[in-house]
Amino acid sequence: MLTIAPMTPEQTHAFAAIWIPWLEGMGRVVEAEDAAIMADPATYYRASGGEAFLARIGDETVGAVAVKGLGESGFEFCKLVVTEGARGSGAGRALVQQCLDFAAAQGGPALYLQSFKALEVALGLYERMGFADAPAPPGMNVLARTQVIMAKAV
Repeated sequence: MLTIAPMTPEQTHAFAAIWIPWLEGMGRVVEAEDAAIMADPATYYRASGGEAFLARIGDETVGAVAVKGLGESGFEFCKLVVTEGARGSGAGRALVQQCLDFAAAQGGPALYLQSFKALEVALGLYERMGFADAPAPPGMNVLARTQVIMAKAV
């Protein structure tokens, strides 16, 4: 059964263990901000008013995502990843929905994301979930690899 929950201190390594190999496998470079965040993602995102979530099927971590606070602009979900073996399980949609629910519970007003065009399946999911192209909001650190910014009101 799929579960989504905030990261615990004992799970600090789990996020980086699946996210960094995925990013490098996409031919992308781990930027300085990425490396700093992956050292302790839960603490980093909670400091901005956000959260880091893990998706698990049984005892296996199959996905991760984080929500970063952007001040009055709302929130940004970051670093969504689902392991290859869990793709098609609904984990990606469930993680995005968790981010939407979190942002709404915190008062929104919007949830943003950054992505790149090679992630066609993910971009299609975001569109089906109501995200649309948007300019970068105040407070967003646009990464060098970013090609697409999307947002949804919450």
